[in-house]
Amino acid sequence: MLRLSAVILNVLLVSHGSLAGTATIESQPKDMEAQCNGYCFSTLRPVMQYVAVHQDKWNTCTEIIANETVKDQNQLSVQLDALKADVSNIKASQLSKDDKLDRIEREQLAMQESLKTINRDLTGKLDRTKSQLEAIKSTMESMKAQMDGYLSAINEVQSTLDKKCLQPGFEKIGDRYFHIEEDVELNWLDAQASCRRMGGHLASIKNKQEFDAIVEKLDSSKKYFLGINDRTKIGDFVSAVSGKRCLYLKWSPGEPDHSNDRERCVSIARSHMYVSNCTYQKRFICQLDAS
Repeated sequence: MLRLSAVILNVLLVSHGSLAGTATIESQPKDMEAQCNGYCFSTLRPVMQYVAVHQDKWNTCTEIIANETVKDQNQLSVQLDALKADVSNIKASQLSKDDKLDRIEREQLAMQESLKTINRDLTGKLDRTKSQLEAIKSTMESMKAQMDGYLSAINEVQSTLDKKCLQPGFEKIGDRYFHIEEDVELNWLDAQASCRRMGGHLASIKNKQEFDAIVEKLDSSKKYFLGINDRTKIGDFVSAVSGKRCLYLKWSPGEPDHSNDRERCVSIARSHMYVSNCTYQKRFICQLDAS
């Protein structure tokens, strides 16, 4: 406060000296001091009182401003440190991402190379397998040709043996051998006896293919006895040679029709089967096997 009062005092003295036309303070310090004892202090007293009253407030304000400034500087310093830390973290994160990207690129390149290697290996294996399959196919075709040759030779031998061993009057129809009697007509029992003398039995039909093959060789205007009958039990048609139920029957419409007790023997006529009178005389069909 004293320094501020002295400054103000000097200002007023200089101003007073100029207005009064007196010498400067530097040249007449004692005169000015004497002149100022009454007037100057009376003039400066209100100013000095004002300065004295507000000096504490000004000091407090200055301290508050200084403190706020220091506080702001501290906050700015903290924020600057946090910003530096964030920048460091961002740089570290970016470096980590770059490292990951580099690693991913390396792994992708390694995987591509691995896939290329696998593809080359698979292509090589497929080519080798294809070659092996072609060789196997060629071998199989060669073996098939040999087997066909063997089967042809076997069939020729079997045909020769069949001709040598075949009973006179029998021929192969389908898979079996049959004799179709076209010259003699006998009743059912005599026809059975005649087949036996030839080394066979009255025929029974196994399936449709066999039936159709036999029908093609028959005189459609004639009737032929078969070995099928229901002499033991009406309606129960069995084979004369095996006694088993017949495997195939092709009845004409309305058959089997038992008009009397003697109609118990089956015959073929016009591509169908009929129940006929066993005592009537008809042509007949023999089979060589006993099945």
